[in-house]
Amino acid sequence: MQVVITTNSPGEVTGWVIPVAKILHTLGADVDVVLTPCAFATGKEADVLRQTGTIRRIFSPNRYWRIALGIEKIPRDGVGCVLFLGGDIWHARRLGKLLRYPVAVYSTKRADRDLDLVFVPNENVKEQVAKRVSSEKIEVVGDLMFSGLEVLGLPRKSNQIAIFPGSRAYVKSILPFFLAIAELIKERTPDLEFVISFSDFANRDLLKEALRQANPRLGGTTGRVEGDAIVTEKGLSIPFYFGRSHEIMETSALALTVPGTNTAEMAFYGLPHVAILPFNIAREIPLEGLVGILSGIPRFGPWMKERLIWKKAPSLGFVALPNIMSKKALAPELKGFLNAENVAEFVLGLYQDKEKLAEMSQNLLTHFPKTDTAERIATSLCKRWEVKNEDA
Repeated sequence: MQVVITTNSPGEVTGWVIPVAKILHTLGADVDVVLTPCAFATGKEADVLRQTGTIRRIFSPNRYWRIALGIEKIPRDGVGCVLFLGGDIWHARRLGKLLRYPVAVYSTKRADRDLDLVFVPNENVKEQVAKRVSSEKIEVVGDLMFSGLEVLGLPRKSNQIAIFPGSRAYVKSILPFFLAIAELIKERTPDLEFVISFSDFANRDLLKEALRQANPRLGGTTGRVEGDAIVTEKGLSIPFYFGRSHEIMETSALALTVPGTNTAEMAFYGLPHVAILPFNIAREIPLEGLVGILSGIPRFGPWMKERLIWKKAPSLGFVALPNIMSKKALAPELKGFLNAENVAEFVLGLYQDKEKLAEMSQNLLTHFPKTDTAERIATSLCKRWEVKNEDA
């Protein structure tokens, strides 16, 4: 059976696609992944997927429109389906039409009436989707984001704060800012240790570029790479790692991060964290939809995006995924025009409040347990369409 997955950016690739692809592979399915154009993409999505060893073919974003327009064809096995796991559902529907395959989606809210199957995380989402899709096409499978995570059983270090500067281009502005915060905290709490976690979507070249100069709009400190550590201007040495985020989440007492999939994974590991969204660098914050596309227009685009973010700032809701998903302030968020001194003071105060950290950790663990969603999705696809569309 052939399963063609459409997806777009780092969070969806690691949190959704890889867990499902692994299960499909064990069930004997051939998995092809089509990466669709996305403002949130890093350009390394194909490399990360390729490293899993469970995906047969990967089609990069620069090939997508050739495929969508029928200029390039995805080889069709004869038995299969298209599975939407991120991006725009239209892309999955288009591929379904070209391949003459049924289309399934994993949806947190979005769904169209002409889809063949819709997987949803819970009954609340099912009620919303059922307004557009007949109930017999909807399956409640749990939250996919927590399906591929495993508890490693590592001890937590009470004096370790983890830094997660993200995987996208604006890490070049965020990393110097976070390093300045670390320097300020270290001056007041010498026995506290820091560690930096980079995802597989980042690399040493991006890291070195980020250390050359701080963004004047946000501020920060520069530094240099010595082996597997960053040494800041004031001599603070912080070890860094690629692709070991889950180990670091399990062993740290607190984390400083940008909004993204990381925040949901931190919730699973019960890691208290502070999500930082500085409007100082509004031009660098990736946005979805038409605004995200228009922001790519030279000169005018970034200016327009900046003004829009500033205008909408007062009505901006939660930005950390645990808060969005639970509709509760489970983890603190710092949004607005920020400086290193104020953020450092807040983070240090939170770190020193051990009772509050323990309560936050327990709340996160309670709200976000492990699920078997990837297994349920993969099994459902194979049972439903393994032989039914053989002669399509």
